[in-house]
Amino acid sequence: MDSPWFAEVDALYERAFPLHEQREPDAKKSALANERYALLAWFDDHQFIGLTGSWCFAEYSYIEHLAVNDKLRSQGYGKRILNHLLEQQPLTILEIDPLTTEIAHKRLRFYQSLGFYENAWPHFHPSYHEGMEDHQLIVLSYPQPVSAAQYQRFSNDLRHVVMEKE
Repeated sequence: MDSPWFAEVDALYERAFPLHEQREPDAKKSALANERYALLAWFDDHQFIGLTGSWCFAEYSYIEHLAVNDKLRSQGYGKRILNHLLEQQPLTILEIDPLTTEIAHKRLRFYQSLGFYENAWPHFHPSYHEGMEDHQLIVLSYPQPVSAAQYQRFSNDLRHVVMEKE
């Protein structure tokens, strides 16, 4: 949070994600203090292009948030950021919204074009806010689908480590 780029990264985070997918201020601080978590600002030359918030576990990484600067979308930056991240960890997991809109379908096609697989496990992301329901999402994984045991490990890590729920 002391970075000179944090305000711009946080502003993009707040623009790019609906409230139910955003951490509250104390939860942001808690995540940043966790050694497994990395909030990265991405640049092309000196231009801020996007952010990723990801978690590194022994057997996989989990991309919690990825956003490209609104003014720079559709220029290949999301693909470049993801390709860089995918080189770092053999198994990567992320979530997308249910396929109820054309944007959600487009997002799925984008991730599939990079080699992600849609997993059939029924999945609810724990709520970021008291009083809000957990929200249903689709689990994607790269470079192969996750097994039942891998999904259970991810679900447990998501609830207890990422979201710090009991």
